[in-house]
Amino acid sequence: MSERCTAVLHELRQTIERELTALRARAGRPLSLLDIGCWDGEATDRYRAILGGDARGAEVFASEAAAARARGIDVADVDLESQPLPWREGSVDVVVANQVFEHLKNVWLPMAEIARVLAPGGTLVFSVPNLASLHNRAMLALGVQPSSIRTFGPHVRGFTYGQAREFLEHGRFLRVERTVGVGFYPLPARLAAPIARSWTSACHTPVFLATRVAPPGTTPPWRALQQGEQTYYQGGGGAGVGSEWGQTPSS
Repeated sequence: MSERCTAVLHELRQTIERELTALRARAGRPLSLLDIGCWDGEATDRYRAILGGDARGAEVFASEAAAARARGIDVADVDLESQPLPWREGSVDVVVANQVFEHLKNVWLPMAEIARVLAPGGTLVFSVPNLASLHNRAMLALGVQPSSIRTFGPHVRGFTYGQAREFLEHGRFLRVERTVGVGFYPLPARLAAPIARSWTSACHTPVFLATRVAPPGTTPPWRALQQGEQTYYQGGGGAGVGSEWGQTPSS
């Protein structure tokens, strides 16, 4: 990993911690946390210290989940693409999903599960690399593979700033309240910060803060998208199966 990329990730972590600090101050009480893709729990532990409440995590790698559990974090060993989260509806005040969704092909189930466990009025802190960052646009214009979704890399989905926001606000279950741009590659952090914040749609990584506005008992709308995708692929994706999500096209 390049030094500049490492610097962006460091700034991203600091940005999330600042936003969590502000959330705790506004709430005036301890807030419970769920960290999606918590790894060994090192970042989760810091987030918990800021929010002051209990901490949960979801992690697919057993050894890392065990390390997080040793820190006193309630960790569920789950495959986000195929398994639901084990916690009850509306039981978490803050969910952090930092640099996770670009690694998932099935984004519908984990998004629906995050929305389900998030309390009404709770906050999702969500970040993914920006496929439409200025440096990715330049690379594509030159006929070079964009760095945020390389063939020989771990990312399997690409999100532009606009598409990520549309994804989060699908069905009006969540409402994006604030976005913060982080990094303007390849500029160093000192020069990148003001540009990233003023031109968020072209920054390296946007951080979205979204509030659950749906009342208790509401079915997360991403479930229908997952069901539609399953219908499409089960039908072979060919003529006569309908639209992209397996629905009958309008005539």
